[in-house]
Amino acid sequence: MLEGVPALRALFYGEGVFESFRWKGSPPVFLSMHLERMRKGADFLGIPFPPESQVRLRIEDAAGASHGGDLHVKACLLAQGDAVYHSKPRAASLLVSVRPRAQSPDALSLWVCGERRPPQNSLFSHKTLNYLENIVAKREAIERGFDEALFLDTNGRVAETSCHNIFWARGKRLFTPSSECPVLPGVTREIVLRSASRLGYEPVCGNFPLEELLSSDYAFLTNAVAGIVYVSGVGGDAMSSVPRSYEVMRESLLSEFGW
Repeated sequence: MLEGVPALRALFYGEGVFESFRWKGSPPVFLSMHLERMRKGADFLGIPFPPESQVRLRIEDAAGASHGGDLHVKACLLAQGDAVYHSKPRAASLLVSVRPRAQSPDALSLWVCGERRPPQNSLFSHKTLNYLENIVAKREAIERGFDEALFLDTNGRVAETSCHNIFWARGKRLFTPSSECPVLPGVTREIVLRSASRLGYEPVCGNFPLEELLSSDYAFLTNAVAGIVYVSGVGGDAMSSVPRSYEVMRESLLSEFGW
């Protein structure tokens, strides 16, 4: 009786992809990068992807109808098809959610999640609707008195938080886990890496143990809604106070985002 329900496969199996970003009165500067990542995720899951112009128009219409100046936009591509779990999607529907954007925090404390991620899992490279691991970790971090959950892989190497990529600096080198780690290759992460040299930093991507983060000069988180947020501490250990070099980097990057 449920075969005719729209987006049935998204409802049953979390089969779908999404993108979230800040809309500050106009489309984000790097919207094309979000839509390209969304398309790649849809291709990976076998979900038919509509023309990009159609996706853009739906997003613009939804944002325009909200009459808000600073918005949190979430565009979801939902798989449609039958209820047999291994069947391929036959079609897709696009759902766009718009709400006022919450003010970004100045800093976040991190709890090191007890669950470890396998170092090789292609699902982490795509922003899918199956978000339960992140949700459970975020809830537990809050229950323990922290703001965010930090994932490590099964070898104890740093991955990402429940909804951010992570960077840390030591001298003039800027470190972040490689895209080969169990992380989502974020759009804001990519912009930071592209801009690092211009800002006087050498970007370094790789596999890093937690100790590398803990011994850094400072660390920060990135995503396309909050932007860039300082890390105040990890696992109860406080990080250094906010240095001027971080403030200069953040101001420059936010200007590039049009924020």
